[in-house]
Amino acid sequence: MKLLIVILGAFVASLPRSVAAGTASLLGFAVCALMRRRRAMMLRNLLCCFPEKTERERRAIALESCRRMIEMGMFVLASPHFSRERILRNFSVDEKKIAELLAGNGPMVVAVPHFSLMESLTMIPLLYPPLAQRKIGIFYRPFDNPAIERWVKTTRERWGCRLLSRKKGLTQALSFLHENGLVCVLPDQGTGAHRGALSLFFGRVATCSELAGSLAHGHPGTRTVVAWCEREGFWRGKVCAEEIAPAGTGRDEINFSVNRWIERRLASSDSACADWLWMHDRWKGMKYFNLEHRRNRLAETLRFLGLEKLPKKKKIFVRLPNWLGDVVMALPLVAALRKARPDAEITLVARAHFLPMLERLSCADKFAALPAKSSGLGYWLACRKLLAAASPEVFVLFTNSLRGDAEARLSGAPLRCGMVREGHPRPLLTRTWRVPADLDLTKNHQTLVWARWLRESCGLLLAPDFSPLKLSASAQTGVPVPAAEAERRTVVGLICGTENSPEKRWPVARWRELISLLLAAFPQAEIRLFGTAKDAAITAQVAVGTDAARVIDRAGKTNLPDYMGELGSCRVVCGNDTGGLHLANMLGVPVVGVFGPTNPVRTGPIFDAPRKILQPENCPPTGGAPIEGVPARRVFDAAAEFLKP
Repeated sequence: MKLLIVILGAFVASLPRSVAAGTASLLGFAVCALMRRRRAMMLRNLLCCFPEKTERERRAIALESCRRMIEMGMFVLASPHFSRERILRNFSVDEKKIAELLAGNGPMVVAVPHFSLMESLTMIPLLYPPLAQRKIGIFYRPFDNPAIERWVKTTRERWGCRLLSRKKGLTQALSFLHENGLVCVLPDQGTGAHRGALSLFFGRVATCSELAGSLAHGHPGTRTVVAWCEREGFWRGKVCAEEIAPAGTGRDEINFSVNRWIERRLASSDSACADWLWMHDRWKGMKYFNLEHRRNRLAETLRFLGLEKLPKKKKIFVRLPNWLGDVVMALPLVAALRKARPDAEITLVARAHFLPMLERLSCADKFAALPAKSSGLGYWLACRKLLAAASPEVFVLFTNSLRGDAEARLSGAPLRCGMVREGHPRPLLTRTWRVPADLDLTKNHQTLVWARWLRESCGLLLAPDFSPLKLSASAQTGVPVPAAEAERRTVVGLICGTENSPEKRWPVARWRELISLLLAAFPQAEIRLFGTAKDAAITAQVAVGTDAARVIDRAGKTNLPDYMGELGSCRVVCGNDTGGLHLANMLGVPVVGVFGPTNPVRTGPIFDAPRKILQPENCPPTGGAPIEGVPARRVFDAAAEFLKP
């Protein structure tokens, strides 16, 4: 391998400059065109950092960055074969500035950002002879191959610099500083989950190297300098340097100041921006749904920047289920996600009729209504226009359908997360969690299964909070009554229908019997029949022959926010296994659920509010019996417990 590298490097070094430059340009174009994922990463990074630039400008920067990345790779191979004269002919230094920096004759930590010709700094003793009198150490990552390792050290150290291993070079670096030497470090971002510290880079949470600050802070009197090669053409440049003047002498202030310098440099011009390695994932390790890290410097970063809270730069889309009950069961996990990632802008993607409810609950930062459901091309075009325009980075799916997966794919989100059940592959997702064989879905609540998926697959460590949610003060009951009468009144809500599965509906005769028992036992009781427009036929049958002043049919007469307001005014709500029952439970209203064929262990109300689940006698806890097996007297007795003063 070493021989191949040496031969290839000699060949590249022998190429005429125009040929080498043309080769780098062609290879850079090929990399940008063919490496689609890397190109997408560059464009996302540029969009996150420079949203004010046009798409055309960002694409031009990405293409140029690819070309300069190839130029850097070719330079790494070819520069060991450059003669002294060739180096001096093509590279220079800003002598005035460097002389000023060296005038103090003290130790310096030199931060070398990841620009294209950064390797030229190993030649600095040749380019500026006074530096040959100072010890210069450069941190690098050692190679596992001994032959390549020896070749790298020999070629990089030939002008007087010394390479310092990231693993073992700290002691030697400190000795260099003690002797008024220079130590060069890479102020890296995206160092991963086990290195660096959490900080902000371009306003986004990233793991950033602390080495520069640690070295400068650990050796009093050490100055911090940023050095880079100002590119003047292909394999041509001028080495420049600038002292960092941090707001304090602490390790954090030094590291934050270096990152701010890089941000300003990249924003200074498109050429400087393209000179950086955008293909590297600078926010690596921040894809997971928590900010847990062994070193967290976010509070210190906010103070340094004068900010009160983290900017919401990370974009996470959450595709909610299509049924009301499932939406309600997913909301505790949405709340946990918001709490775990305060730096994220959470957008809930849902069917249009759910949005007024979600907005009333203030359970996300933004809301996106899906187009009207259809199988035509127009639906998918509208989805792409709606979702892709926001450029989400993460798409979390609580749905299990191919349609939902296709919506996520059209959004362009690089990270698309979902569960995989046996026999239902999800090839359009990028991170899946297969339900373990030992997890019995019939004996675990759906919300807790979702919580395990998000914890094990996406690192959402916060447990869901099942405290009832509060409506805004603007929520109305829909049936205004005088205050004095409202104090005397006992409102009982009955949800008699279901959107689907007729077998889940308690018989009309049972509802009528329950109403008779309630009206007889509670003279001040008012019964409200709730449901959708599709349930109106059922509630009309239930209300036939009852006292119209005390039994009010509200089915199909409320929108979702008003429905929530009216449910919230009830003393108790009795209902089938349907979304309204979950909604009342979410609002903290006591509920009595009548279950038969369906499984309350898996899909029952889960919020921490009073609730009773009734099933037919001898019915298994996981359901499976006809619902008519629940007598009206049992439902009345359960409701009466909540209606007692």
